[in-house]
Amino acid sequence: MGTPVRIKDIANDVQLPVSTVGNILRNDLRYDKELRQRVTDSAQRLGYLPNILARGLKGGKTQTVGILFSLGGPHSPIELVRMIAGGVHERQYATQLSDSLCESDVVQDALRDYIRRGVEAAVVQIIPNMPLKKFEGLFRHFRAVVLVPSFPLETTADQVVLSRRQAIYDAVDHLLDTGRRRPMILVPPAPREEKIDPFLSRLRERSCVYQDEPVICHRSHRPATHMAEVAWEALETHCPASVPFDALLCGTDEAAVAACKWLATRGKSVPHDVAVVGFNDSTYSGFLTPALASINRRDEQVAHRVTTMLFGRLENPDLPPQRVDIDMEFVPRESAG
Repeated sequence: MGTPVRIKDIANDVQLPVSTVGNILRNDLRYDKELRQRVTDSAQRLGYLPNILARGLKGGKTQTVGILFSLGGPHSPIELVRMIAGGVHERQYATQLSDSLCESDVVQDALRDYIRRGVEAAVVQIIPNMPLKKFEGLFRHFRAVVLVPSFPLETTADQVVLSRRQAIYDAVDHLLDTGRRRPMILVPPAPREEKIDPFLSRLRERSCVYQDEPVICHRSHRPATHMAEVAWEALETHCPASVPFDALLCGTDEAAVAACKWLATRGKSVPHDVAVVGFNDSTYSGFLTPALASINRRDEQVAHRVTTMLFGRLENPDLPPQRVDIDMEFVPRESAG
């Protein structure tokens, strides 16, 4: 390996003071466009790589955004994370990605690590039932924080709330409006407020009342690749003799695919006998036979709102706390009838 290129080397190449080159490489816009281009061209040609960590440890701006999400299942948010990272990159910032593992202690440790490294801003997915107070004191160390929860939070941080409720309402309405009378839901037991509660609430509003709760709960699944297996297992356990539903809303598309195959073993046709709706609108959903109705998470809209809010805060730190609500979207396809 050769000797790392220093700011001094670039300054000698372009015949400018070291301080001027350093400011331009830190994206100081006080200098004219032609001069900035001259410096960045030289830096690229010479192979200059800034030591972002050293800059942060000195208390300088690192132009780095931490992205802290649960990267596992049942739904992997990797496409959303990539879209957010792309928006950050377009604004000449770097990203530092961490997996929260859905654990509050991991979130706390990651935020502390970001602070030690001088990360300027953070985008944090908040899982239901995470103790927000555990992190609130850490947020003030960042120039900007955007939270991505399922429900509105009482917080001074900015937030983009991604709600499932309206999409579930729309799915239930579609099933009932197309003649289904015994819908059920197949999901893990917790958190109830994300899927089970909206499902039951809409059934009550539509006067569709059961003697027993129309919920089939499957066991927790780690890794998420076992999603189809645990869904099949739950159907076998809950429905040993007959199929007690004429419509099934599943917590993931993988569970819905398993349900369609399980129904076929019971002599039931989708959607003629039973309507099936998945969740997450996976890329393959529209290519199945029948095409799988699902609920789309609107990743593009979420990523756009997150990056807009994040950089709005960086540019104007005195803004009052911002909140944007985004509803997921029910996507009707053949499997829903």
